[in-house]
Amino acid sequence: MHRIRLCSWRGLGSLVGLFLVTAATPALAADPPPATADVLGKLHESNQKEISMGKMAQKNGKSKEVTSYGKTLVKDHTAADKKVLALAKQEKIELPTPAAAKEDMPSMGADFDASFAKSMVDDHKKDIDEVTKARDATTDDKLKKLLSDMLPTLQKHEDTAQKIVDNTAKK
Repeated sequence: MHRIRLCSWRGLGSLVGLFLVTAATPALAADPPPATADVLGKLHESNQKEISMGKMAQKNGKSKEVTSYGKTLVKDHTAADKKVLALAKQEKIELPTPAAAKEDMPSMGADFDASFAKSMVDDHKKDIDEVTKARDATTDDKLKKLLSDMLPTLQKHEDTAQKIVDNTAKK
């Protein structure tokens, strides 16, 4: 018959210590949550760019579909930006004034509608990814709610832009 000695109290203490260090290590190695000010600043800048892009679509769009989409972008991103600014004010965060959005706008070329729609698909995919990552990483409950509330609208914008891309490809 074999006797198995599980561990001594001293060994158990070392084992518990090792467990605690090992369990804490992933948390220490993980990236810190994003600063609320940084996220709100990026959101404000993105909203301002989308508002400018929406105005450009209303002015330069050839189809009713694109001009209508431009109007939706202006309306939705203006409303989203008001929420961003309100949370920044509530959190006593001063947001920087975004750089002139027109400098960042891509050249749309001769086929404005198709180029614009493709640009909006790409922009909104990137925005959805960034908003989702920030939402999942933040520890600020108010910011998490704001980001969660924004995602369905961003998804709708991406879907609408994709439909325009699909429709312009058929023509």
